[in-house]
Amino acid sequence: MRNFIAPFRRLRWKLTLSYTAVTVGALLAVELLAIVAVLVFIVPVIYNSDLVPQALVQGMKIFAAEVCPYLEEEPPDVEGLAGWLDTMSKSDANLMINNRPVDIGEFANRSSPILVVGADGTLLGVSHPDVLPEAEIGELFDPEMVPGSEQLIQAALADETDYHQLYAFADDTTLVAAVPIISADDQHVLGTLIMIVRYTAPGAFLGGTALLQLIALFGQSLLCFTTTAGIIGTVFGFLTARGLVRRLHRLAEAGTAWSQGDFAVVVHDPSGDELGQLAQRMNVMAEQIQNLLDTRRELAVIEERNRLARDLHDSAKQQAFATAAQLSAARALINKDPQAAEGHLAEAEKLAYDLRQELTLLIQELRPPMLAGEGLANSLRAYIADWSHQNDIQAEARVQGERPLPLDIEQTLFRIAQEALSNVARHSRAASIEVVLSIDDRSVRLMIRDDGKGFDPDTSHDGFGLRSMQERIESLGGTLSITSTPGKGTRLTICCPLEKSEEYAHD
Repeated sequence: MRNFIAPFRRLRWKLTLSYTAVTVGALLAVELLAIVAVLVFIVPVIYNSDLVPQALVQGMKIFAAEVCPYLEEEPPDVEGLAGWLDTMSKSDANLMINNRPVDIGEFANRSSPILVVGADGTLLGVSHPDVLPEAEIGELFDPEMVPGSEQLIQAALADETDYHQLYAFADDTTLVAAVPIISADDQHVLGTLIMIVRYTAPGAFLGGTALLQLIALFGQSLLCFTTTAGIIGTVFGFLTARGLVRRLHRLAEAGTAWSQGDFAVVVHDPSGDELGQLAQRMNVMAEQIQNLLDTRRELAVIEERNRLARDLHDSAKQQAFATAAQLSAARALINKDPQAAEGHLAEAEKLAYDLRQELTLLIQELRPPMLAGEGLANSLRAYIADWSHQNDIQAEARVQGERPLPLDIEQTLFRIAQEALSNVARHSRAASIEVVLSIDDRSVRLMIRDDGKGFDPDTSHDGFGLRSMQERIESLGGTLSITSTPGKGTRLTICCPLEKSEEYAHD
């Protein structure tokens, strides 16, 4: 079940189903509003207008043409007329409005009687004798039996063409209409066709057959139109969501590439909507970050060159100059005072040795750390052992919680350790050092402590080394602290958070 539901949790299907729901819901709302409009507005309009009377009169004229053959005989064919009336009483009477059949049963009681009165006033037939039990076939018709029919009969016998003169309301629910029965040659009025229509109350109409037909129509549309709209909405939503999801995937792929340091990836989205504008801004951001990284690399190279130039000037150059001076003095005294010349040569030899040590330190700092295969702990152990042997300083290295670290952290900490040990060898006059690397789930901590001459941390220093170490660790969101007292050594502590290292490394 979960495997079936899982695809529908994706954005594409969520958007697709939302399109389908909106389409079907809108169609259902329109259908419901249409039904309400019919029931609330159209039906009352029909009841309050003359559509039904007009339709009744028009339909009765058709009936009158059907009755005409029975009245043209001499004497009138009463039996044939009775058969026709019996047929009419048992069938649904349909009237015509704008040449379309309308079932008057929706508006009138189906027991509405139809009467046929001859030109001489004789009642020739009635469709529902039980409705007018006092009416006698073959006798003179008494208009009082049907209130309001007397004037209508006179208008019909006078061949009145205005339908407004051919109907009247006996009361609020009873409509009486009369039309002339014209001979086939349109020369004589043979009689009058009278119909008594009893209106159904609007409330009964709304709960009757018409409402059932409206509900049936609604059900059919629900099955037909709603299904069709649902299919169309689903297809349209799927295609629309497909394009939107593809654009979002391109943004996600570019973000993944940028998180890995590849800012050459560009989001291609030429549209001018919000997603297109977002893609353009992200491309500009990636370009700016790439330019920033290039600038930082260039500045780092320049700073490294300046530091090497200062180190060579402050140490190697001065030592080389001093060595040359001692050699010159020894050369001048070698014939006059060989013993004094020997002292100058010994001093020159010592200066040359110091120069070699200084150059060795510089070369080690320039050598790229091999951390990818060895890891920070093993690389530090090897480097400290080699550094201790070359500088004749006792060194102890300890590692707590050894485990792999991100490469950017390992390289930064290794460079800081190189810089710190270089400062110890040059300036501290220490006899021993201690290096402790501590790693836990949240951070990595590197502590380097020596027993050298120390210094006052509050005194400003122009050296490049401390500033370089500070900038390196701050690039990873870490901190560097120095504790030192003149004559009591120095302790350098570096702390770098693991959860933010990758974020800072890509800033």
